Amino acid sequence: MRTPAHTEAPLPPLPTVGEIQSRLAVIFPEEFPDRGILTGIMAARVIFVFLYGGFIQGSGRFMRPSYVYLFTEEQSQQATDQDRKQWASSANRPGSRPSGQRWYADTSREPIRDDLMRNQLLRLGIMEKLPGYATTSSKPINYLSADFAALFDPNLDGEALAATIRAWSVRHLNAATIQRMALKAQGISAKAGDFLVSLPDGTRIRITAGPSSLIAKGLIEEFSTRHLNDPALLWLSSSDAKSMPQLVELAATVGLRFDLNEELPDVILADLRQPIRFLFCEIVATDGAVTDARKQALLAIVRWSGIPQENVEFLTAFEDRSAPAFRKNFSRLALNSMVWFRTEPDLLVTLTTEKIAELKRAS
Repeated sequence: MRTPAHTEAPLPPLPTVGEIQSRLAVIFPEEFPDRGILTGIMAARVIFVFLYGGFIQGSGRFMRPSYVYLFTEEQSQQATDQDRKQWASSANRPGSRPSGQRWYADTSREPIRDDLMRNQLLRLGIMEKLPGYATTSSKPINYLSADFAALFDPNLDGEALAATIRAWSVRHLNAATIQRMALKAQGISAKAGDFLVSLPDGTRIRITAGPSSLIAKGLIEEFSTRHLNDPALLWLSSSDAKSMPQLVELAATVGLRFDLNEELPDVILADLRQPIRFLFCEIVATDGAVTDARKQALLAIVRWSGIPQENVEFLTAFEDRSAPAFRKNFSRLALNSMVWFRTEPDLLVTLTTEKIAELKRAS
């Protein structure tokens, strides 16, 4: 009995690097976290090499990062199946180099291998690897998932492409990422004008729309309900204090006094469980974080009110971890303060000087 001959998996259709980059911009919309690295030219070239060599799930062909940073512009123009197969068969030979001008110098290895392939593509299920090998292995162990490769089918466009992208997102994005995308989309699509904010006591107020106001809305509606036991809003700087006397009155009933003519934080929240905790919040769309100097200035309100300092906490609120404002201000944030992101309302970061053993005892 004759054994059937092995049939080599066909190579997928090959779009240009530019076409791949255009489609990546559709797959990863503006609200997608860490979108920049996933839609840039580097990502497009990595996907191109996967497709060029047919390193696709189920093909039996595998690649390593060096295939990308040794690839050349001239090789990318040799796009017949014969050219592609010849390159793939020689790519893993010691000393093998395609002719022409390389896309990348050796100094680009870490951004390609670590920042993009390992920390993004592998994490999202776009790239997969053979089991039993470390992610740092120098062997060709990587391949592109079949359903992601299918997103670059030239025959897919319009609603068919959109539906395929939605199906891929449902299968591969976790709930936290989808939530973060939805919350970022609120900020991207926010229109000029006023919008309503629901306060912890069930009342509603109207504030003017804008990047800072959207973060304030998140602090009041999302942060307070997740991270405080019995939340209350004591101050909101974007509102006209004369139109909201209930905030000043409520603050006074719990012992917090402030001069409306003084520089106040953007938001003051309280947890009314005994002992009452006060949370002074600064909102950063561009600048204005809780720095050490700002923290000391706000403590003047605490001292004037006679509130024990240990009952007061400080928080800086940003739109997202990928926001330029966060990267700009992170090094200036005060120690023993907290950081919160509107697009990840369950996440709370504490910049603490306590030792790990002390933190474990506290938990």
